[in-house]
Amino acid sequence: MTESFISTKDRIISTAIDIISESGLSSLTTKNISMRANLSEPLLYRFYGEINELLVDVVEYYFRFDKSIRKTIQAKEGSCVEKIRAYFEDYAIYYENYYSLSTLMLQYEELLHNTATREKIVEGATSRKNYVTGLFQDAIDAGELRQGYDAGRMADCVHGYIRAIILKRRFSSEKGSIKKEIIEYIDNMLDLLKTEK
Repeated sequence: MTESFISTKDRIISTAIDIISESGLSSLTTKNISMRANLSEPLLYRFYGEINELLVDVVEYYFRFDKSIRKTIQAKEGSCVEKIRAYFEDYAIYYENYYSLSTLMLQYEELLHNTATREKIVEGATSRKNYVTGLFQDAIDAGELRQGYDAGRMADCVHGYIRAIILKRRFSSEKGSIKKEIIEYIDNMLDLLKTEK
């Protein structure tokens, strides 16, 4: 009984993510979700009384793997620069394997205007940025990256570039590897910022 509940709820969340990715937040209706997930609307209402409740779960799902990725990176042996690269490689793989989920970062602005999701988006995005800033700061403090660069700005540059990759994929019929583009950018950035040894 519990397994079918979790399975149906996960299917609803996954369907919502796909709809948002393909058509935007305004297309997220109970009718569209029901048709796409092959569920009746009354069954959908057993799980979610309104779309905003579902959106909260979608945002939580979006940030769901952040803690496990961070734990993996913290447990890794190696230099700070290697941890930065590993962190973004994990995200690149995650986004490449679930492209629809990655497009949620293009919806931040609209999700910030929704009172149900605002707090979750702010909390998740801030936590992600702070963690990446910390990774860059650790590398600067360890002498692996040059002094004089602001770790927060480095984090902003990388996150901005990732959003640009996702947006570019929406415009283009050519769908290259997200992982390849992100890792090339990270490697180039780290090469430019590494200290001379």
